[in-house]
Amino acid sequence: MCGRYLVRDYSESSEFMRQIPLLHNYDFQPTWNAAPGQQLPVILLVGNTLEMRLMHWGLIPFWLKPGDKPKVTPINARSETVAEKPMFRNLIKRNRCIVPMNGFYEWKRPSKQPYYIHLRDSPIMLMAGLFDYRRDDQNELQGSYTILTTTPNDVMAQIHDRMPVILHPDDVEEWMDPEIDEIGPLEHLLQPTADDELEMYPVSKAVNDVRNNGPDLLEPVAVQNTLL
Repeated sequence: MCGRYLVRDYSESSEFMRQIPLLHNYDFQPTWNAAPGQQLPVILLVGNTLEMRLMHWGLIPFWLKPGDKPKVTPINARSETVAEKPMFRNLIKRNRCIVPMNGFYEWKRPSKQPYYIHLRDSPIMLMAGLFDYRRDDQNELQGSYTILTTTPNDVMAQIHDRMPVILHPDDVEEWMDPEIDEIGPLEHLLQPTADDELEMYPVSKAVNDVRNNGPDLLEPVAVQNTLL
């Protein structure tokens, strides 16, 4: 799964991200400890153009009435079952998105030791996601999203039984293609990334507290009896 991640100023280091226009009201500050419930950047297809918007991390279904509180706001969705679940099955057809980040944190069981995971040869990770809109208490449209997960590769399997679906830049056009309205043609994208593409290392348990937010969270720590 993916429950915390890092997203900062990536435009200078990613050719792909430099091509994404930002909305005029886009106001996002880099964070080293992005958490569920926060407003975070998401890439959508608007017309024929990819565009960055801020959305609530944790999917809120469109049918929720203004003023009602959702029973669940899933931050992750299992890619194997999104075509079957009522909350997701229509979104996979028309509401696919990309969640950009620099890396993410995962906790090894049962020690609950956090690890930082990132791509070996790229400063940006592009996660496959789904989004939705609903009306809030002020009758304004509120966007929210969830990140798709898949089975782990051998690297991730050392600490967890799930991992996020990571897209390559070359996959973006297909993933966002509005002409694809069923999951079948997309299933080959919903696979674990190759083992040699990931790097990970243990970090301080300070990341457990969302109030801790700074580059020091990325500093490696020594862990006894680790598999890595």
